[in-house]
Formats: sequence, C-alpha cells, structure tokens
Amino acid sequence: MNGLWLPLLLSSVIWAEEDYFHISPNATWDSYTFPDRNTTWDEARDHCQKCFKELTTITSGNVHLIVRKNASLNYWTGLRRSYNGTVPWSKWSNEDPVTYQNWYPGHPVPNKVKEKISVCFSTTETPLSTLITTPTSTPVTSTQTSTVTTPVTSPSNKTDGMCPILTEILECLNMVCNMTYNELKDAVHKYTYAIPQAVTPNTTTYSTIPHATTFSTAFNTATNGTTTESTTASNCILVDKPDSEVYIEDACVVLLSYGMWKEVKCNESHPFICYDERFFGQINVSNVTKNTGNLSWSEAPGNITHYRVEIKGNQTNPTFNNKTTDLYTEIKDLVPGNLYSVQVFPVKCGRDLNPQNISFYTVPSAVENLTVVSVTTESILLNWSKPVGDSDFYSVEYRKQNESQTQKSKCKDSNECNVTGLSPGFEYSFTVKAIVNDNIEGVSSSVSDYTKPSKVVNLTSANNHSTEITASWKLLAGNNSGYRYCLYEDSDCTTCKNATNCNITTNKTIHDYGKTDGTKYCLCVAALTNNDKLPGEMVGISAYTRPNTVALTLVPKSDSIEASWTLVAGHYEKFIVTIETTSFSYKKTDNTSSLSYPFRDLKAGVEYTVTVITVNGDLRSDDVKKKIYTLPTSPSWVNATSDKTTIYVQWGAPDKSTGATIQYKVDYRAAFWNIDDTNLTTSTNITYKNLHPGTRYDFNVSVVTDTDMSSPVSAYAKTEPEKRTLILTMLCSSQMPLQCESNVTQTDLLKELDKTFNNGFQDLVHWKLKWVERKVNNP
Repeated sequence: MNGLWLPLLLSSVIWAEEDYFHISPNATWDSYTFPDRNTTWDEARDHCQKCFKELTTITSGNVHLIVRKNASLNYWTGLRRSYNGTVPWSKWSNEDPVTYQNWYPGHPVPNKVKEKISVCFSTTETPLSTLITTPTSTPVTSTQTSTVTTPVTSPSNKTDGMCPILTEILECLNMVCNMTYNELKDAVHKYTYAIPQAVTPNTTTYSTIPHATTFSTAFNTATNGTTTESTTASNCILVDKPDSEVYIEDACVVLLSYGMWKEVKCNESHPFICYDERFFGQINVSNVTKNTGNLSWSEAPGNITHYRVEIKGNQTNPTFNNKTTDLYTEIKDLVPGNLYSVQVFPVKCGRDLNPQNISFYTVPSAVENLTVVSVTTESILLNWSKPVGDSDFYSVEYRKQNESQTQKSKCKDSNECNVTGLSPGFEYSFTVKAIVNDNIEGVSSSVSDYTKPSKVVNLTSANNHSTEITASWKLLAGNNSGYRYCLYEDSDCTTCKNATNCNITTNKTIHDYGKTDGTKYCLCVAALTNNDKLPGEMVGISAYTRPNTVALTLVPKSDSIEASWTLVAGHYEKFIVTIETTSFSYKKTDNTSSLSYPFRDLKAGVEYTVTVITVNGDLRSDDVKKKIYTLPTSPSWVNATSDKTTIYVQWGAPDKSTGATIQYKVDYRAAFWNIDDTNLTTSTNITYKNLHPGTRYDFNVSVVTDTDMSSPVSAYAKTEPEKRTLILTMLCSSQMPLQCESNVTQTDLLKELDKTFNNGFQDLVHWKLKWVERKVNNP
C-alpha cells in the first residue's frame, strides 16, 4: 500500500477565544430554529457562517473541548480534501492551516492505481445475473457480460445481507488471491455498509450464461467516447482487486464520537459543529446624572438581529430590559447613588452572544438643609438632611479664607459631621457631597462660617495710675477682627458673667481714663471675628486704679514726731506709715486707718524719714516721703585740756541721743587775738593745734540739725605761755623831793598798771606784773 503524504503545517497562530456549538436536529435558540434534519457539508457550512463564525477547526488546544460534547454522533468539521488549495487536507474552511491530525487508522484513503485479479468460474455453473455498484468520483457506466458455467449453490449465510452471487465471487477470490473468506467478507461488508453512498454510482452488470466464455466491457466517458473490449476465455476473467477502503475524490471530514477523523462523501447528511469567536466588546456609560445615563456599546460582528439591554439595580425599582438595533440607548428613572449593572447581549440567530458588561453608579443627590450647628476654636459641627437615594459616606471639603488649598474629611454619619483641626478665628467654606463607591461624588451643597477666635493670654493691668486703667494682652493663636473689652466694678472678675461697659478695639492695649482712684475694676477681654460678631472666650482679671497720695505734715519734738496727712479724694483702705533713719539702725513700719500717726521714743537731734502710702486692696499709691529732725538737746558735758600750742576738747552725747550719730557744732574763740572759728562734727571730740601760747580759748559745743540747735555747753583752756620779761622803767619827777621813792607812790603806780594791763589783757593771754626795785649809782 502506497503511503499518503499529509502535510503538517506549523505556524504561529494567534487564536481568539472560541465557543463551540454542536448542531444536531431540532437545535434551537430563541426564535431561530435550525433544520430538523442532518445536512450536507455545504449546508452545514452555510448555517455556521450565517449564525456563527465557521465550521469548527480542530487543534491540539481545543480538541478536548469539542470531543467532550460529541456524545454518540459523527459531526461535520471544517476540513475538506480539496478546499482552497492544491495540497489536500492542508487548510480548514476558515483558511487556518492544519496543525493537528487524528485520523482513523488507514485514513485518509490514498488515491492509488487499481490492481487487477483473475476471476475463474466453473463451466457447469448456472448463469446468474447481479448488479454490483462501485462508487467513483466521475460517473462511469460499465457493462460487462460474462458467460460462466458454475455449479449453482444456495448461499448459506444470507443473513449477512449479501447476494448469493457475491458469496460465490468471494469464494473465487479466496482461491485465486489466497484470502480467507471471512477477510473478503469483512472487507466487502465494511465497504458496503460503513460508507453511505451519496454519489450516483456506476453500474456494472454481470450476465452469467451457463458455459459462456465471452467477457465484454463497455466504458462511456465524456471525452473518450465508448470503447468496447471483448475477451473470450474459457473460465477466467480480470477484475479490480477488491479494497477494504475506497478512495473518495470529494471527501469531507467527520469527527467520530470517540474523537478520531474519517473522510466521507461531502453530500452525506450529518450533524455539524460550528465555532464562533467569543465577542468581547466595550460598553460605555456617559452623562450620568442622578436619574439618567447614556449607554453606548461596540458593534458585534455577524448577522446581529438586535441588542438586548439588561440593567439591574440594588434598589427596588424594576429591572430595565430593552431591545434595540441601535448601538446606544438612554436610561431614565434611576435612583440617585444606586449601583447598576448593565449587560448588552448581541443577539445572533436567536442566540445571545457574550454580553458586554459594565457597572456604574448614579450620581448621589445633594444633601439638604446644610447648616452649621456649633463652632469652637478648632472645629465646626455641620448638620444636614439625608439626600434622596443612596450613599456610602459623605465628603466634606473645606478651605480657609483667602487660601486655595482645600482639605477633605470623610464622614460616615448619616447627617452630621464634626470637622476638626481648624485654626481659630478664620472663615471656612464647606462643601458637602454624598459619595458612593469611594469616588463618585454627588451634587454639592455649600455653607461657610467662622471658627471662634482663641482666647487672649498675658492679660495684664499696669495698675500704676490713679485715674487710668492701662492694660495689654496677646492673642493665643489664629486670626481675629478685633477685641471686646469690658471695664466695670465687681467683686468677681474670673467669670466675667456681669460684664458691662464694653467697648471694641483693634489694638492689644487700652488706656481708659477718668476712673476713680483707689478703685478695683474687672477687666474682661475677648477676641472677635466675623466682623466683630463672633466672640471667643472672655478672659478676666482684676484691674485697679492706684489710691491717691496724701499731703503729709510732721511736727517734731526731741523724742517724738507727730505725723498727720490729708487725702484729697478717692478710696482707701488703710495707710502704711514708716519711719527710718540712717543715724543708727532703726526702721519702724505700721498700718493705720487714721489720718495721723505719732512716732514715739525717738532720739533727739536725729534726722528721720517718714513715709506714708495709701492702700486700697492690692493697690498702693505712690509713697510720700518727708525728712525731719527731732529737736536737739545739749551735750551732757564738755571738757578742754591743753598743752603749749594744742587744746583737746571732748564732750558727752545728749542722754536722748545715745547711740545715734548726730551732728555737733563746736565754736571756739581767742578773744585776745580776735580769733573765732566753728567746726561741725559727728564725733564727740576735736583737737585744735598750732594755737598761740599763753592764750585762753573758749569753746561752745551744741547739737545741731538743719534747722535747730541745742543750747551750747561751754569750756575753755589756756595754752602754756612762753615766758618773756618786759622791763618797764619809770622816770619819776616830782617837785616834791622823795615823792617817787614813797611806798605809797609805788603801790598806787602798780595798781594803776595792773588795772591798765588787766583791762587790756584780762585773762586772754598770760601776763603778770611785778615791781622790782633797782638802785642807781650816781656818778
């Protein structure tokens, strides 16, 4: 047996995803009904091309899908021997190359030269006549007449469906070709019944006449005409050698139920398998609003009768189902914020192709009655009515005034959202949208409002004026348009609940004049925003005007000072009085509500400073200071001692000034020399040097203040004299002899001289008058 060359074409093929359809009698899709009978290969292909893509191809990749549905029938496939090519069995009906083959053993049957065999007959056989039919691709009529004499026997196996003459021929072939009877019978049986005959057969008629030896064959063709060949033999003839498989010129392939291939005549009737490329189109949704949307989709290939649009939502509204020949449609009456799934089915011959799918959300409705419920320095609470339809959550976009950057907050509450993290005192605009599917925003609603301004800090009152309140503060954070401050008299300044007498300022300081001195006020300050309409938290402190100062009067004595004063106007609670001195360590402070105060047990001659401060609550007036000396008293004693030219003067402090540093005034005088001098000292002694010898010095020591002086205490001392002798010679002339020598005269003269010197010198300088007699020798 000659081998049949079947090309195996390998190529890179990109396959679309395919579906396979086994079409058997009475198959239906919707309103389309396929023929209720099996069809020829051409009819099957026509149906496949009309309602599908093409008759199926078979590859190693899809064979398992096709065979699995094959059941027990043989189906036409898209393979034909001579389809669209010079190489048989090389292409499928859709032009794809054949890359996979699974032929039944011995198939496809090759077109080979027929072998001839001799058929001999017995001359005693009774002539019989029978009709043998052999299929060919070209109609040929052959008539053979043979006279054969053979014994006539009745066939014993008529139940096999064979004519008696065929049995005898098979027995003859068995003898000539050395084939067993069963082998020949099986081959003929298989040929006769396995392959349905659809092509008009050639008819060969054998006329068997007893003992005839003439063999006649007539061939009729369109081109060669008729040829008659006569052969006369005694008992044998030449016939084609029988073949178990018959070559079919116009052959098409059927897929056997168990998956193998076999060629049969193309005009036979069988069910068939079509394939169609799975349709993958695109569907778009546009112009989606709360209640409407526009759908458009890709055109499906092939004989599409219409498109069926199915829309399902998760709400209770009915499913939308529509048929259209257009590639678009508008849908209405949708629920806001609802999820809808859309399927568009191209319908081909009553069959739904692979649907185009898409899901979309309608736009949520706008929230209603959007209002600001409350505000703080860092948050604003929004409230609204739930929108019609559905929503997953709410998006709140907000933006600070004069800024382009926006921020978002996600709120899951059904009708309320507290936006936090805001800055104090700023205006914010809010846009609220219902959201579905995380990013589909509904119609927006907007509102704007201010956060409260932050409270003021470092609020301080200077408290340094008697008729003016001066205060300052700072803003803790954020923004504001101004400040409200209230200044009123009250005992409780922490809550500012009774705040009155309020004013507005844009400054962070105030100077409020015309207040009563020595008065406690409550100062409350709050920052303002929204054009001074929205106040922040009010902060309060106590603020005071300082009490007025007193007019102080002091009346001193040697051991006391009487202080008294007057207050022009205003409030006071008490006075703080202080007396102090630098003369010794002494300071005394006391409080009094009286307008006078006596300072007792003071030291004489000491300078004291008296201070009076007016007090009202925590406030103090400026202090009023005044200095004054107590009246001085005299030193307790004074003593002066001397040497030749130096005098030492000492004294004792007054008894009322013991321990204090006071000032002494020391006056001294040398009358003879007309010398006067004064010295001030805080010491209780003084030394005078380089004095005149033999001179008396007088000293007066007093205690002095800036305005007063005590009575002086006196003492004197004389310096030691430097003795010199002054001789006075007196010439006595008298008319009376011996007058000058009289003792009386001498005594009187000495008295007169002593009187004269005493009047001149007194005891201011040292002097002594002595009479010395001296004799004169006359020559």
